[in-house]
Amino acid sequence: MPWSTILGTQSQEYLMATLIPYFQEQHREYIFPIIDAKLADLKSRDPSIEVLNFGVGDVCLPIAPMIREAIVQAVQEMGEAGKMRGYGPSNGYLFLREAIATHAFSSVGIATDEIFVSEGAGGDTANIQELFIPSTTVGILDPTYPAYLDSVMMAGKTHIVLIPCTEENGFCPSPPDVHCDILYLCSPSNPTGIAFTREQLKAWVDYALKEEALILLDHAYEAFITSKDVPKTIYEIEGAKECAIEFRSFSKTAGFTGLRCGYTVLPKSVKAWLGEKKVSLNALWDKRQSVKFNGASYPIQRGAEAVFTPQGQQQTKDQITTYLLAASRLKEGLAQLGYTCYGGIDSPYLWWKTPQKMSSWEFFDHLLEKYHLISIPGRGFGSQGEGYVRLSAFTSQDHVNLALERLCATQ
Repeated sequence: MPWSTILGTQSQEYLMATLIPYFQEQHREYIFPIIDAKLADLKSRDPSIEVLNFGVGDVCLPIAPMIREAIVQAVQEMGEAGKMRGYGPSNGYLFLREAIATHAFSSVGIATDEIFVSEGAGGDTANIQELFIPSTTVGILDPTYPAYLDSVMMAGKTHIVLIPCTEENGFCPSPPDVHCDILYLCSPSNPTGIAFTREQLKAWVDYALKEEALILLDHAYEAFITSKDVPKTIYEIEGAKECAIEFRSFSKTAGFTGLRCGYTVLPKSVKAWLGEKKVSLNALWDKRQSVKFNGASYPIQRGAEAVFTPQGQQQTKDQITTYLLAASRLKEGLAQLGYTCYGGIDSPYLWWKTPQKMSSWEFFDHLLEKYHLISIPGRGFGSQGEGYVRLSAFTSQDHVNLALERLCATQ
């Protein structure tokens, strides 16, 4: 059937012209290709240089034994006659959703059909935009994980409120004094490493209830929380089940960055306006996943299930402790050298304030050229990230000690 028949008076060319600008309107600096080029230039001048990478937000420890064994067993099971698993349920196998509900949300009463297993929280936080019209006003913290702003712009939304996260407000701002329909929160934060306390998060829930807004909480680093006054889930806050969607991931908490598995928690009581009536977003997200997603693989979901076994919990906790110890040692060492750093308590990230009012890129270059250390310029996370670099503690204690030795040698 020709395009003119499908589109009526519209041509194929006209359709393409209305879609592409949403992608082209993004003018944010893509920092990782620039970092790669700077690193390649350094290595070309001296291939023998040992560069310590504190920029990458990827895990470095091996997959926990309990998880590995569960994945291998699932693959072997699929090799037996009659036990092959192809496309699974789009919202995840029941065994995994039951494990999540029982071990992560039993205290707040989340049901299995309010949990949607996916290939990762990153994709879910972006794809959720498909449920909302372009005129939606979206509030986004600045600095924060860049995919939020990018996905909002790619969805054609132009009403964006940037909410500054600064040293003055402890990188945990209060809700805005203007109306937003949707609010992206990341706690513990990537990149600042700071987490909202119970009182601070309650202020956002109260705002959402008052404004009939929706909170999208990226909780990918929940397992790193150690502070008693930081909630383990937003649903500990009264009223959150009426206004909040929580995104979680096994990537950093259980070493799944290369395996890909996460999940979205969407209570049926979360509703939004559709015309003149409110409807449950749970059913709409279920429809979206059924149409566009064929489910995470069976072996990976078995591996994710193993995270909630007693052995899996202990093994992944040990890994998280290793990363947090690296963050603590790095933060302590930098403080002793006279630098100012935030985060590293409920998060594997440190937010390092640049000295002598250097720009983010100037300090990045200084660290790379003089100390052979890779960081991430804070400017890449938003305009309010200027004057900072992010360090990742997904590394070894040996690398932390070596980095501090290099920095100390020239003090």
